[in-house]
Amino acid sequence: MLKLLVKYFLLLTLMPLNQQIQAQCLSNIELFHELKKIEGDAVDENTEKLRKLHQLQSIFLKCNKSKDSTYAQIVHRLGSIYYQSQNIEEAIRFTKEAVSVNKSGKEYADKSFLANSYLNLGTFYSAVYLSEESHQSWNNCISISSQFPGRSFLALVAFEQKSFAYFQTGDYQKSIETAENGISLARKTANSTAEALLLSQKAQAQAELNIIKEAEENIKKAVSILTENSETEMLATSYSVYALILNKKGDTEAAIQYYRKAYDLNKAQAYWAQCSRDMLDLGLLYDNKLQDSQNALACFEQGLEMVDKQNDDNLRAGIYTNMGAVYWREKDFDKALQFYQKALNTFPIQFKDTSIHSNPTLSMLKLASNDYYVSTLLANKAEVLLDKYKVVCSKKLLSSSLKTYLLADKAVDLMRWEQYGEQSKLFWRSNTKKMYEHAIEASYLANNTRLAFFFMEKSRAVLLNDKLNELGAFAKLPPSEMVKEQEFRNRVLTAQQKWINLETETQERETVRAELLEAKNDYENYIENLEKRYPAYYQYKYADDVPSLNTLQQYLALNKASFVHYFINDSASYVLSITPENSRILKLPKDKFNQEQLNRFIMFCSEKQTLNNNFSSFALLSNQLYNTLFKPLQLPEGKVIVCADNFLIPFEAMCTDSRGKRYLIDDYVFSYVYSSRYLLEKFASKPAEGNFIGFAPVHFQPYLQLAELKQAAVSLQQTASYYPSSKLFTEKQATKDNFIQNIAGYSIVNVFSHARADTSKREPMLFMQDSAIRLSELQLSRNMATELVVLSACQTNVGKNATGEGIYSLARGFASAGVPSVAATLWKADEQAIYEISNMFHEYLAQGMRKDDALQKAKLNYVRLNSHEKSLPYYWANMIIMGNSEHINLSESQTDWWWIGLAIVILLGIIFILFRRRLTPKAI
Repeated sequence: MLKLLVKYFLLLTLMPLNQQIQAQCLSNIELFHELKKIEGDAVDENTEKLRKLHQLQSIFLKCNKSKDSTYAQIVHRLGSIYYQSQNIEEAIRFTKEAVSVNKSGKEYADKSFLANSYLNLGTFYSAVYLSEESHQSWNNCISISSQFPGRSFLALVAFEQKSFAYFQTGDYQKSIETAENGISLARKTANSTAEALLLSQKAQAQAELNIIKEAEENIKKAVSILTENSETEMLATSYSVYALILNKKGDTEAAIQYYRKAYDLNKAQAYWAQCSRDMLDLGLLYDNKLQDSQNALACFEQGLEMVDKQNDDNLRAGIYTNMGAVYWREKDFDKALQFYQKALNTFPIQFKDTSIHSNPTLSMLKLASNDYYVSTLLANKAEVLLDKYKVVCSKKLLSSSLKTYLLADKAVDLMRWEQYGEQSKLFWRSNTKKMYEHAIEASYLANNTRLAFFFMEKSRAVLLNDKLNELGAFAKLPPSEMVKEQEFRNRVLTAQQKWINLETETQERETVRAELLEAKNDYENYIENLEKRYPAYYQYKYADDVPSLNTLQQYLALNKASFVHYFINDSASYVLSITPENSRILKLPKDKFNQEQLNRFIMFCSEKQTLNNNFSSFALLSNQLYNTLFKPLQLPEGKVIVCADNFLIPFEAMCTDSRGKRYLIDDYVFSYVYSSRYLLEKFASKPAEGNFIGFAPVHFQPYLQLAELKQAAVSLQQTASYYPSSKLFTEKQATKDNFIQNIAGYSIVNVFSHARADTSKREPMLFMQDSAIRLSELQLSRNMATELVVLSACQTNVGKNATGEGIYSLARGFASAGVPSVAATLWKADEQAIYEISNMFHEYLAQGMRKDDALQKAKLNYVRLNSHEKSLPYYWANMIIMGNSEHINLSESQTDWWWIGLAIVILLGIIFILFRRRLTPKAI
């Protein structure tokens, strides 16, 4: 949407001349003078400019043995004019020649002018959707400009174009970070106009992420600066962004006024593409906020008139898509489908089939410059096909809908792979939730459990699976690269923690923010370089295979288990139950089930007094959930693996009767997973140094303000006694550094400590004696031997809920680091209960039991051995297993082997001595 500072570099490229250049040898000064004449003439058309520039080029080549900076400027200008003539191939060719001359390092080269050429190259590559090449060119421009203060304004243009490019691909977080880098430079160089326009770009990305308050502050500041500087022509961009923010705030009347003001300013300057975008955004406001189809369509028609002047097929397709949405809302499905198909035919991806049952191929989708547009279009088309099916019941429509959803899913993958910022990825995971709901609905109507399973998996913990792919990919790298990657990642996390700890906005925080952005940028550039140099790393990292339903059923058969997928959404919920022999999908009725019931259930379980005082209410609610979520599945008694969606409750605490006399734990062994991909993941782990490592801080540094855990060390020692080899860190030895440096080498890690987590945006923390370990810091661990982490602390399975990704908890942090199983807690634990259950759990693990069996037996024994009050789920249902539940292969103690080896040596020695005595002849 933004056209920041373009006038600066256009002044370097677009001014023509009206006199003939004599075909004779000219000095460099004369050549440069003639070049300036061509730039300064305002009469010649591009064709005439090109002729004169080529004539200058010929004269130079005829009269000079080697190319120099003057020649570089000539071909640079040729590239600019070819770009204006829409001959991008020639524009790139001539600009690259200018780069080649000035990169030579010879004395006749002009390194500073490389900034101009790299800036242009970035623009040209972007025009033909070569995003990797465009970003690299802009990075080069910024790097060169930093060495020559007089070129700093070029870096500002590059920052804006990079930020806008990220915005176009939906990577709003990176768009914000890039704009912030540019704003920092603009302030250092006192370029207030550039600062204002970068603030506008930042505000635009913030608005899309619904960071409305900060976005409004930034856009108001931008408008104020541009008004004060009398930059009237640049106000159009800021007005458009302000309109977007006002629209999101619900002030539609003011938003309409600002869209109109932006349109008028852009029209006065013949910025036709900007005019078209203004009408597109205004039409969306009329349609989505006001349900005013007539005005919406009028805006879209006006936008088409403007885009015809610019000839932008992507923008034209975007307008067709939104016109289709208007007819869809009016339930004119045929017309909606016509416009959606027209949009697909308009995108520059070489797809021309006009049948509504036809779609582009995946290879065609890869040609698209805006994956967000394409994925949205395909999702909308699939849903309209589904809606029409519900009316006419044509199986062909339902089949076409499912095929279109499958392609939309591929488009979402393409968009995700182009994004770096996790916040952006989470935003799009949330936005695609609706698409997967309808894809599952279509699968349900088709009674296709195979596709229902696929779409449920694709809606679940995708970013976690990406992290695990990345871990596996590092195994494809040489050790030296793994060390470098760790250094880059440490630098990012260190800067991140420094920035988080400086809560108030100060000059120091601004400096640290700049350090963090630089560290992130360097890390991303390094990763991009790895992907180019190591194809195996790249292929593994971006592998996106979903296990087949048959593969999962084979696993279930081996483990004698059942699997349950839950998909919970406001408008509809589905359950897919899978056993080794069959699978079935159910739709949950909204009148019998809602999210509030789950919230009340976990509230009862986590509040001892409330549960005790209102047990009959709890039992009734628990039984209702059992009858809705579990009983209809008709699963055989035994092991059940639960893959929940946006909720996490202890299923074992559900009552099978309305009086609370019997719980599911009596008949079923439960474990929980983020997805079947996580369950079936082949974790690449190194051999363990030992079986068990434990941490029990007991006392904490005063500034942490945490209660001491008097029994922690004693309990930890008791737990460790079950294992042949162990290592313990208690009291002052239970430090953050000892934790991070030692956990990777042991099969089982156990922590008796405090944790802090809630459902807000605050990062979960696990406390050691001296300081806290944040969720993000757990990612420092790589190549772990750990098979199980036991977090005997409060709320270690609690965190913010990210739609489509699940709970961002400490347990998930260990999963991201490559730990296949985590035993963690759902609420503030009863200290004594946790010690007792953990102790029995480890005793059974050491005996070779599976993790899920060991935890179930520990809980049942705890209830049996304690008073009636301790039978409340508050005490025993807190800890659950996340991940695979297979038994842990424990090694024999190294000390034991040493004694055995010594005994064998001694025994052999005795045998040898006796044997020698027997054979030695007696003396006479």
